[in-house]
Amino acid sequence: MEAVEKIKTKQNTNKQKLYSVEEVFDRIDNKFINFYGEYGRKIVNARRTEWNQDGIANFKWLLL
Repeated sequence: MEAVEKIKTKQNTNKQKLYSVEEVFDRIDNKFINFYGEYGRKIVNARRTEWNQDGIANFKWLLL
């Protein structure tokens, strides 16, 4: 009985949560802002503004 519970526990820990590209960038940006403060926020906002102007075209480059 205990062996079955251990196997189930191991199977559950092997599952990984999948993140969207946007979620990954948000996490990276937040860490960047936390480290660099207001200066980092300005850099992140400038990059996001640039990406928003180009739209989905930038994501096509990521997939190549």
